[in-house]
Amino acid sequence: MERFEIDNTPMFMQFFTVLSAAVTTYYFSEIDPNLRPINVPTPQLLPEYDFVIVGAGSAGNVLANRLTEISNWTVLLLESGGDETIISDVPMMSYNMWFTDQDWNYSTVAQANACGNLGGACYWPRGHVVGGSSTLNDFAFTRGNRLDYDGWAAMGNTGWGYLNVLPYFLRSEDEQDPSVRGSPYHGIGGPMTVNLSPFQSPLASAYVSAGGEIGYETNLDVDGQTQVGFSLLRGTIRNGWRCSTGVGYLRPIRNRTNINVALRAFVTQVNINPQTRIATGVTFTRDGATHSVNARREVILSAGSINSAKLLLLSGVGPADHLQSLGIPLIQNSSVGNNLHDHVAIPLLFSTTQNVTINWQETFFNNTAIQDFAQNHMGPFTSMIGLEAVAFMYNENPPVNPGVPDMQILFSNYDPFNQNQQIFAIVPWYLHPTSRGTVRLASTDPTAPPLIDPQYLATQNDIANGMQVIRNGFSVANTSALLQFGTQFLSSMYAPLCGAFPGTLTDAYVSCLLHNFTTTVYHPVGTCKMGPSSDPTAVVNPRLQVYGVQNLRVIDAGVMPVVVSGNTNAPTIMIAEMASDFIKQDYGFPPDPIPSLSPNIQA
Repeated sequence: MERFEIDNTPMFMQFFTVLSAAVTTYYFSEIDPNLRPINVPTPQLLPEYDFVIVGAGSAGNVLANRLTEISNWTVLLLESGGDETIISDVPMMSYNMWFTDQDWNYSTVAQANACGNLGGACYWPRGHVVGGSSTLNDFAFTRGNRLDYDGWAAMGNTGWGYLNVLPYFLRSEDEQDPSVRGSPYHGIGGPMTVNLSPFQSPLASAYVSAGGEIGYETNLDVDGQTQVGFSLLRGTIRNGWRCSTGVGYLRPIRNRTNINVALRAFVTQVNINPQTRIATGVTFTRDGATHSVNARREVILSAGSINSAKLLLLSGVGPADHLQSLGIPLIQNSSVGNNLHDHVAIPLLFSTTQNVTINWQETFFNNTAIQDFAQNHMGPFTSMIGLEAVAFMYNENPPVNPGVPDMQILFSNYDPFNQNQQIFAIVPWYLHPTSRGTVRLASTDPTAPPLIDPQYLATQNDIANGMQVIRNGFSVANTSALLQFGTQFLSSMYAPLCGAFPGTLTDAYVSCLLHNFTTTVYHPVGTCKMGPSSDPTAVVNPRLQVYGVQNLRVIDAGVMPVVVSGNTNAPTIMIAEMASDFIKQDYGFPPDPIPSLSPNIQA
């Protein structure tokens, strides 16, 4: 399990050519450039806008959509990457965006306790494209637990409790799965289409049935009243295609006259007056030249947990000692870049003796599968990179906090690095890590990758829980629901570092798996922590305004004070939906309507 490059061999390129031709023939509307955001040339940009948004990602596209609802507000949306492509639109192709210019291709600094198979430098894919990581991610659209948000509110973040945030989840969602559509916990008609994949392998129902064998509720709505249990996975998929925030929020507003979108525009600094400490605009590079643009009202950083923190540091907002060591003039001493944390998983691979998984040779390289996708929007290309089910479990029995899961599993019938074998993956992780790391600048060069140090498994709590989630993952694999497929642990993949599988899960073997085969779950949060003014570690206030600098907000996953008990894309979109109403209220405009909550939820 080394770090493999995604397949871009001549055989793959030939396959991609056939796929592109088929899509063009049968479904040209999906690639029609007239449906895409208009990329405004630099000479046509205005010198000043009401709002300048940095990052057309999971949060930035939401804000661009909602703020331009005010017709006399002008908005500039700056994105350092390019637009989405057929590769990013086809659900099964997510991994093929890694190591391309649609990915920031970040890696962590060497970790003492994790990613040993990569020399400790964990690979961190991050979206560098319209849609951000909602274009690069694994589609999962879960919200976390009610007590996550009540916990944020209890920390002093007034207005962020579960009953406050739930209407914004509902507003963003267009739920299509008949099993939950119409539930008071789900929205209909929002920009983000959520559904099951049209393609389900024979393993899909088996994953869910496995949960019943070990005592969990099955086929529940994990975003409903009860989170603990096993379910088929719903994700951001529309008519067989990926529904990123670019698709859901940005493409529909391409013809609004009060928005300009500038792609391949790399922001290098927030311009802050050092005397008044007011953000006045940003500096960016594009087409080999440097430009500045002013913001009459606000600069909004939605560049993600890593790059929003990086930009603040480059602009003089951050820990004084770090900035002074680099010679960056200090604007505001702040905890920017601290509190970095992430979910860390251990993929467990299993072989089967039956033809029940997705692999390139048998599934993709045939004209039937390509035509089924291009013409009917069906078949394995609509699979969310093989992910079919999700489980929220108790890592300990009895549970530490009944009703609140402390481990999650994603089940996938596809391994992109072993493309011609029958392999499925059980990917478990601990939901409540206590390790905290940092984002720091490597230099004052804005193009230099930042120093990302999540401090994975730095606490005994995280090590103990990480070992237990591995054991629990094996317990699921050993159910009759999965053993019926001739399931065997693919121990040969782990043998070079951990030796032969001992047959029992000894502490030594489990510890080896944990420390050597860890991987990010792509949920970095916390680097621009939200908190009350009494919290010295807070970077932004509960309305997401940066402490010590006027007219500057951070609106992305970096503001989460504590990571949610689930995937982070839906919560990030919710944060941006809420923040758009904050901004409207702050300037005297009424917020958008939000769905009313059912009395059953209130109770």
